[in-house]
Amino acid sequence: MESKVWDVLHREWMYILKNPQTIGLLFLVPLMYTFLFGYSYSGNQLKEVNTVVIDHDNSQLSRQIIQAFDESETFHITDYMQDEKELEEALAIGDIKVGIVIPENFYKRLLQGEDLPIVTMIDGSNMIVTNTTSRAANTIVSTFSYGISQTKLQQQGLQDEEIKATFSQIPYRARILYNPTSNYSDFMVYGLIGTILQQVLFLGVSLTITREKEAGVWESFAVWKSMPWRLAFAKIIPYFIVNLINTLTTLLICLYWFKLPMEGTVLPLVLLSCSFTFGVLGVGYLASLFAKTQLAATQATMLVAVPSFVLSGFTWPFEGMPDFLVTLSHALPLTYYLDGIRHVLIKGNGLSAIEGDIFSLLLIGLITFFAAFLATSTIIFKKKDEEQLGKTSEVEIPN
Repeated sequence: MESKVWDVLHREWMYILKNPQTIGLLFLVPLMYTFLFGYSYSGNQLKEVNTVVIDHDNSQLSRQIIQAFDESETFHITDYMQDEKELEEALAIGDIKVGIVIPENFYKRLLQGEDLPIVTMIDGSNMIVTNTTSRAANTIVSTFSYGISQTKLQQQGLQDEEIKATFSQIPYRARILYNPTSNYSDFMVYGLIGTILQQVLFLGVSLTITREKEAGVWESFAVWKSMPWRLAFAKIIPYFIVNLINTLTTLLICLYWFKLPMEGTVLPLVLLSCSFTFGVLGVGYLASLFAKTQLAATQATMLVAVPSFVLSGFTWPFEGMPDFLVTLSHALPLTYYLDGIRHVLIKGNGLSAIEGDIFSLLLIGLITFFAAFLATSTIIFKKKDEEQLGKTSEVEIPN
């Protein structure tokens, strides 16, 4: 009986290695997406956003403000306009992302005590653009606001010491830990690569059973229904090894090609990756058992894979989600994997910080494999005459 397990295992490896499409899916797709995501976020920060100015004041102050915007890393002044309607049309088309409008007689009216704003019009269809540019614009305008207030108080006869006392503020300092420069590559790439590794693993393992069903040889494995772990072992071990290879190669690319951080140690990452692979394989194997065709198996795993990244808490925190979505997210393997990745690679935490994630991934795998074993022993194989199934003690392995 042991030889039959290795026969099936060998056959699964041969299918993977002799099928160019399968090799491309399992090995080349993770590499391709790793480079794609790595280069997409290689800029680290959003810089040189195309910006247009409408300067109705044309004073020395307005020109200094425009110069400050242009000299900042965030903005790049590309053009000057005269009409706000034209500016809105340019924002709608997408030629620019930011428009700065300085009102008429801005400097004089400020000195006269009017509360006159500089309007920054931002394309809000992209939240990263919105958050980055609004924060940078606020910093620039606040700096000039203090200068204007100082000038007004000097005109009223106040000395510099009195002005400083008037504008005395509570000191504010911010320390951003783990990603102090707010690099998008450090934040996004690891999460996206984890999503791709899950997707490739789902696609690979979800087809391993349905392929036998479509070929008409699935019933030949019915002799193993009393020992379903044999079939699962033979079918999933190749994909377990493939995913560990993909994890290693993508991690090396991230570290040495794109210079992404790895603050933690190797052992917690290895244990986390093995647990994640085990959990995803359990979900994919269970879906493949109940699906009748490869298309149905793919659709079933897509129902799990598609919302996983959004619900993982990686980009949008759980504090901003409804309770029922938080509950749903904690049933998905990717949630625990990306949380562990953040702890190990970005924060530099050790094994103690990800024990809960590893336990949850192992629990997902154990539950899904137990359900698969139970289904294999009871409802998956059709009942046949024992004489027909027991004529041979070996599984018929088709060529």
